[in-house]
Amino acid sequence: MKIVIFTSSKEAQMEEPVICDRDTVKIDGSKCIGRSLGIAPYVAKYLKDLGFYVIVIDPFAEDNDYEADEVIKGEVFSIPDELIKGNYVVISTKHVYDTWAIMKSILAGAKAIQVVMSIKRAKVILGKLIKAGISKEELKKLRIPAGLDIGAKTEKEIALSIVTEILAMERDTSGLPLSKVKEFEKVVDEL
Repeated sequence: MKIVIFTSSKEAQMEEPVICDRDTVKIDGSKCIGRSLGIAPYVAKYLKDLGFYVIVIDPFAEDNDYEADEVIKGEVFSIPDELIKGNYVVISTKHVYDTWAIMKSILAGAKAIQVVMSIKRAKVILGKLIKAGISKEELKKLRIPAGLDIGAKTEKEIALSIVTEILAMERDTSGLPLSKVKEFEKVVDEL
């Protein structure tokens, strides 16, 4: 199974400094600052270690930033639908190209889309997507914020919660504690 990770190692100074169409994004790098890889390298590494084929899209990536099978970089890039169709997508773009990455993933037919984003930010982006013609039914399938509730605080922990959610989806499981799934309390009661 393939995992596509849309990310950015720089943060936008203004709201999504991009010009884009269905397949291509051109980022105004002069409107992006800093250098932080965030959670994406951990997500990529964990998934690669688990045997997934990992594709990272980071316009500002440098050599050796990610343990991935493919890294797509450059301030202008094109992503064909075939790269996304039927695959899991993780979006963590630091406001650089959030709207485009979500829309592209929906239109291309991603298997599941996890977005690292606050609910407050999601309201803004989802409003844009509705105006662009994406249905509320499609938006309800998004996983915002990404990950399972494990009390994650650090970047590594957040990445682990996202990877755990992907495994739960891929294996069609509940994500509940095994003690609940195996009804351990019932076992104790029957003693």
